[in-house]
Amino acid sequence: MITESSVECEFHGGRARRAPLSWGQQGTWDVIRHWYPQTKPFFVLTRWVPVPLLLSPGDVVEQLAELMRRHESLRTLYHASERGEVVQEVLPRGVVTVELHDRPADDPVSFADIVTGYLQRATGGFDHEREVPIRFAVALHEGIPVLVAFAVSHLSADYLSADLLAAELTALLQARVDGTPAPPARPAWQPVDLATFERSPQGQLLNVEAVRHLRQQVQRLTPGLLPARAAPATPRFFRGELESDAMPVALRAAARRHRTTTSVLLLSVGLGLLRRFCPGPVLPLDIMQSNRFAPELFHTVSSLNQAVRTAVELSAGSVADLVDRATRVMAQARAHARYDGRAAGQVVTAVARTRGTDFESGCQFNDMWSTLPRPAGRPVTDAAQLDRLAAATTFDWPQKADAEGMAVFLDTRGTPQRLQLSLMADTALLPPDDIRAFLFAFERVTMALAVGEVTLADFQAVFDGCRADAGPVNKLTKSGQLS
Repeated sequence: MITESSVECEFHGGRARRAPLSWGQQGTWDVIRHWYPQTKPFFVLTRWVPVPLLLSPGDVVEQLAELMRRHESLRTLYHASERGEVVQEVLPRGVVTVELHDRPADDPVSFADIVTGYLQRATGGFDHEREVPIRFAVALHEGIPVLVAFAVSHLSADYLSADLLAAELTALLQARVDGTPAPPARPAWQPVDLATFERSPQGQLLNVEAVRHLRQQVQRLTPGLLPARAAPATPRFFRGELESDAMPVALRAAARRHRTTTSVLLLSVGLGLLRRFCPGPVLPLDIMQSNRFAPELFHTVSSLNQAVRTAVELSAGSVADLVDRATRVMAQARAHARYDGRAAGQVVTAVARTRGTDFESGCQFNDMWSTLPRPAGRPVTDAAQLDRLAAATTFDWPQKADAEGMAVFLDTRGTPQRLQLSLMADTALLPPDDIRAFLFAFERVTMALAVGEVTLADFQAVFDGCRADAGPVNKLTKSGQLS
């Protein structure tokens, strides 16, 4: 039987600070409040890391305390006034409870099940007024730590921040085992530093330019850009998820062939497939940006990502045109991705009032995979090799929901060797069979772009083939063409 207990992890950070929220934090706060009391999956991010041998529970807890000391966002409380204004309070010291789950030698329960069960329980909503925004657990075998898991509020960390925390904790644990000094904290702005900058003249100029860009974009969005195509299912929103070993290899090769980035190529393929369902002339698309382009933000742990609303033209006549358009759109989004979300909301409301109708929900593109490091080794560009990798592709329906904030969410994440492509969609626009066909067609088109010439008509043909056969039916020929 698993023995469950807990210990207190005391942290001493040094500085006590108070400040308004940064723009990224404010946007996350507003989304959380919009859905309250419902908790959406992305409100809490989870990770786990292995513990090197020879460490005691006390050693692990000490490294967790060091992680808390380094990152002010992990020891922050959030206080909301009756007027809706929020202040973040950085605690100089405090205590966080660490759960311990000790498995005896003869227990058949796997550590994967222990960690999965804990993380499922830990993803409940945080009491941000009173509770620090991170929870820890340690899985042990006969008293020996094996794994550390944590769940952190999206208000204090975005997807990349969670990866940074996992990597840093891994390095701290390894240094303790090796008996070497802990790796120094990487220089980075803390959330209070960022909030202070955003209220400076330089920060306000970023906001002015971003809001001006937003106004130009929303003025191009007219009603009926994403019309219903079918009777919606129940629940109304389905999320399909495809995991592929072939796509990472194909994306890198295709990006080289087209002299662009993997993120631009992912957007290009997505736009090429979405054209089938959108009458045009533009697609309402929110492009999520990580906002880590400045050196002082590379290693910041906070909620930095913001979405940039764009009106993307769908009139490309070739794949090259599509890539050029995606390149320009991504560059504009990157340049206008830091802004006051509430000021932006006022602009959208004003434009909607002027035209006499509210804006319909659109699409969102969030590429989290392209930020991962590239593995070493020679790239694979042979069609037969790509087909062999695609044999390991899997598909699942991990989530269904009655309501979402957008009609379509297209997300990428995973590992450098295996990409997770996720499509959450309103089934009135994309019925479940279309969601599945879209994801498999995305993989096959990407593979074709890696090794040969592809036309926009091929996008349509590949989708139709996947739709008809409910799976990946198109193979690559030796020349790279789809057959």
